[in-house]
Amino acid sequence: MNTDLEEALIAWQGGELPEDRAEALLTRLREDAGFRATLAGLIWTLSLSKVAQSPDPRWITLQEELGMHEADGAGENRRLEDSLMAAVRREPRRFVSSGWRIATALAAAAAILFAGLLWLQTEPALSSQEVIAVWVPKDAQQPSRTVTAGPLHLAQGQAKLLFTQGVVVDVEGPAELEIHSESRMVCRQGKLRTQVPPGAEGFCVETPQGAVTDLGTVLGITVSAQGRTDVNVFEGQAELSASIPGQAGLRTLVLNEAEKASLGAPSGLFGMSEATDFLASIQPLLPRLRLPVDQRERMLAAKPVHYWRMNRLVEGKVPNEVTGGPSLSLAGKVEIGASARFWGKEAPGVIHSEQPWIAPGSGYALELWFMAETLDQTALLALTTPDPKRPHLGLIELGCRPPGQAAGAGVLRYLLRWPAGHRDGMNLFSAAASALPYQWHHVVAQQARGRMELFLDGKPLGPAQSDAVPADHPAMFQIGALEWRPEQDLTQLRRAFCGQIAELAVYDRTLTAREIAEHARPLMRSPF
Repeated sequence: MNTDLEEALIAWQGGELPEDRAEALLTRLREDAGFRATLAGLIWTLSLSKVAQSPDPRWITLQEELGMHEADGAGENRRLEDSLMAAVRREPRRFVSSGWRIATALAAAAAILFAGLLWLQTEPALSSQEVIAVWVPKDAQQPSRTVTAGPLHLAQGQAKLLFTQGVVVDVEGPAELEIHSESRMVCRQGKLRTQVPPGAEGFCVETPQGAVTDLGTVLGITVSAQGRTDVNVFEGQAELSASIPGQAGLRTLVLNEAEKASLGAPSGLFGMSEATDFLASIQPLLPRLRLPVDQRERMLAAKPVHYWRMNRLVEGKVPNEVTGGPSLSLAGKVEIGASARFWGKEAPGVIHSEQPWIAPGSGYALELWFMAETLDQTALLALTTPDPKRPHLGLIELGCRPPGQAAGAGVLRYLLRWPAGHRDGMNLFSAAASALPYQWHHVVAQQARGRMELFLDGKPLGPAQSDAVPADHPAMFQIGALEWRPEQDLTQLRRAFCGQIAELAVYDRTLTAREIAEHARPLMRSPF
């Protein structure tokens, strides 16, 4: 364990630190996400040990804060919970000496628990009375961003929340929310629509009258200003629960598809819901890719061997802007407009080449623009051999889990395999939250004699050196899918992309950092 972690844990457990040392550790805690995550994990382990040794229930305060039931008494065992719950509502304060323990625990816990949540604005009329650096105005460069812990206040309009485990929560204001973890949130007022995919069952929304646990489903939840809660199950099942005043009992009710109920009746009883105005699914505002009017000429000046703009069809195919270059074919559901629109696993589609390109072993570069509309693991561009089994030579994809790490939103991966295959290879990964959905990104993935480089939005990630040096080899392009074969059932298309892709350029050389920064320059402008 390094010195900073040791001293942070000593301070957290009540030890004294010199003022200058405490200040240095607090600064690192604010600025170093990896340090926060590691420290939070250690604190959590120590806290669990303390909980296990305590003779009394230690989560009474948590239940109080969430409005589940009244707790009796107060004592020494509740101080940590008091501090943790208060931390969710405020910025970490500056402490020294033994008080620094609380500030450290609060900042670290908030950082690690909520790093994977995204807040996506769909209407400009937003208010942020208690939340700092959460709301994104309509004309901002980043229409989506990660959200930290704390209350979320939506004065009016609509918004969308995406969680890294795949849960989607649509919100309509006026709404008062609070996020406690990736599987639990509080709604004191507002309209919600939750969609919980397989593997994320158990997502819970707590309200002033009880709780609604989503059992892998789509449901609507409406909480009035007076706290009355109406629930409508559109798909699947949900479990309602409510505490009974004056006793420890908890009443539960399972709702099946197309059933409705209300929470708010006296004595913890459930009632029939007459509500009809449940929230429909929200489509966020999609930013436009604003490129220079002379974009085509600028790109051709860089001498790509292939260049497909994805903005028009000629005889049903995507034309190559390089004279004499082959066009690309479409399969499944792909719409060509200002860019190529893909609909994901619900209506899979792919754009693919019909004749191979000889990928030079001396080096090549792949450049494109994309905007994802999901957190799923999806493929942007795959290079495969012409072999019927389509083993990979290269892959650019989103939403993958780096080995040894937890899943993170907005991770970009560049994979190089030589010889071509399906299992091994050299990888470059971006940091989490670097390629968030609902915003345009520019990517260049390139290699020269096995030296790999990945550029995201004009900034370099890497490099890496592959153990094996690629040789000249024929390569097929698949855009929007992991692999595609002519005889393939499109419903079985793997890692189908959901979103938009534009401006795919292929070079028989690597690009310079200056060229890449120049090509990514449109990101400096507002995407709306």
